[in-house]
Amino acid sequence: MKKTDVYIWCLGAFLCAYTFQSCSVDDPISAESKLTDTAPLSENYNKNSFVYTKPEPISYAVSEIFSDEIYAADCQMTDFGEVLQEYFDTLISDPLFDFELINYYADLNRRYVTYYIGDNYYGANGEYDKLAKKRIRELTKFWSLDREITLNGLHTATLNDRETLTDMIESFDRTVRNRDEAYEKADALLELNAQTGNIPENPYFALDAFTRSNGLLVIGDGLLESLIAIGIDGDIAFTSILSHEWWHQAQFENDEDWDYMDQLDSAAERSRFFELEADFAAAYYMTHKRGATYNWKRIEDYFRLSYNVGDCLTFSDHHHGTPEQRLAAARLAYELAESSQKKGFILSPEEVHQYFIEYYETMVL
Repeated sequence: MKKTDVYIWCLGAFLCAYTFQSCSVDDPISAESKLTDTAPLSENYNKNSFVYTKPEPISYAVSEIFSDEIYAADCQMTDFGEVLQEYFDTLISDPLFDFELINYYADLNRRYVTYYIGDNYYGANGEYDKLAKKRIRELTKFWSLDREITLNGLHTATLNDRETLTDMIESFDRTVRNRDEAYEKADALLELNAQTGNIPENPYFALDAFTRSNGLLVIGDGLLESLIAIGIDGDIAFTSILSHEWWHQAQFENDEDWDYMDQLDSAAERSRFFELEADFAAAYYMTHKRGATYNWKRIEDYFRLSYNVGDCLTFSDHHHGTPEQRLAAARLAYELAESSQKKGFILSPEEVHQYFIEYYETMVL
């Protein structure tokens, strides 16, 4: 891959850093904190821009953002990376594209799904609702964690719904003083939305999967859509994301006892261990006969998924592991589950953790 291609991929990964890459970050957002700097709508709004004056077209000097040291030189862009790049290219080329507007939307949606309590659906049209209930029952029994886990769905559609958008603005935008002003700002946004088929319909606005230590899991439609776009079966994509995020809850629950990560030298290394172990545990559950019971033919999709969601940002604090490392973790867990399937014995979270540490020290470090 050409160096310029790597920079473009890194830019995409940078834009995505707080979405798919963020699943391991436990940073609850205070309801009192302020969103991206905004001014009241009445002061700046006109029909051609939301809150901000539309800037002149920008030439993005990505070479100034990323240095040679931040990515692995021999790391290749995956099919997943190409899909993400297509999303970003489409978004950036939209005539109404504005970084601050995009960040405002993404921030609103993320905050809303973090604090929302109520009915949920999974997939743009609720196509994973039944699967979600089944997998939650299985995972609850499989890992026996001592905590209540909640799954929220993240959707681009919420940014096109007047009442929901108003709820978001009233709750999290500190530049509005009351419900009426929130409605005014929401209506301005909806008018802007009507001028483009890309904002907020672009999968970027729901390209997320993350976990909070309070038991919250979030899975976004955009992430599922991007994995399906590279040929991954939708059920495999949903199950793999859910089981990966579920393991993060095991890590949170055992945080005081599992101190291995604290011994690692850098934030990038700690993040890589955290995420590769979740890949490992997810594959163990997915292939175990008392888990999701995926056979070899179906688990190949998970292997392909694992490889594709690897990243090249080996020195980033959000590094999840290279494509080869994520694939290796998944394969190892498959072999572990296969070796014990005849007995039907399920390793405890502690046993899985210790087994992975041995693998990590011999195969990764």
